[in-house]
Amino acid sequence: MHHSGGAAWESKTLQPIDDGSGRQPPGEGREAVSRRSREITPGRRQITEAIGQKILHGFLQNRHQTLMPLSINLARLAATERTAIARFAAVAVRAGKADAALTLVHACLTGFAADAEMLAAFEVALHSPPPLDAALGALADPETALIAFILCLVAARDGGPAARVFADYVALHRELPTSAVRAAERRYRS
Repeated sequence: MHHSGGAAWESKTLQPIDDGSGRQPPGEGREAVSRRSREITPGRRQITEAIGQKILHGFLQNRHQTLMPLSINLARLAATERTAIARFAAVAVRAGKADAALTLVHACLTGFAADAEMLAAFEVALHSPPPLDAALGALADPETALIAFILCLVAARDGGPAARVFADYVALHRELPTSAVRAAERRYRS
C-alpha cells in the first residue's frame, strides 16, 4: 500500500518541464493548456480588434483632415489665386440654377474668409462670367482647384442636375485625386 500511495503522489506532483522547444506536453496537459488559451484568446482578440479599430479610425480621421481641412481660409492664398477662385465661383453659380446657388456660394466664400476685394471680383464675374476654359485654366494650383471644386459642390446643392454634373466635370478636368474628391463630397455635397 505504501508503494501505491507513493506512485499516486508522484503522478500528481510531477509536471511536464518546458524545454523551450514550444511543443505542448502530451495528453491531458496539452488539452488543459489549449482550453486555457481558448478562454483567454477571444478576450485578447476583442481587445486587439477594438484597439486596432480605434487606431484605424484615428488614422483615417487624420487623413481626411489632411485631405480636406475642417476650415478653408482664402485669406492665406495669393491675390491671383483668390481672384481665380472668385471668378470660378461665378462660373459654378451659372452652371446650374443661378438664383438658388448664388446665396449658398456667397455664404461659402464669406465663411472661407473671402475679403471685400474677392467678393467684389465674384460680383463682377457674376455679371460677366469668364469663358470656361479661362476659368479652369486659372486653377493651376491643386489646392485652388480643390477649393473651386468645393464651390461647385456647394453650388450644386440647389443648382440642379446640371450643377452636379458640372462639379464632376471640374474634378475630372483638374484631375483631382479621388481621395480628395471623396473627402470633399462627404463634407460639402448634400
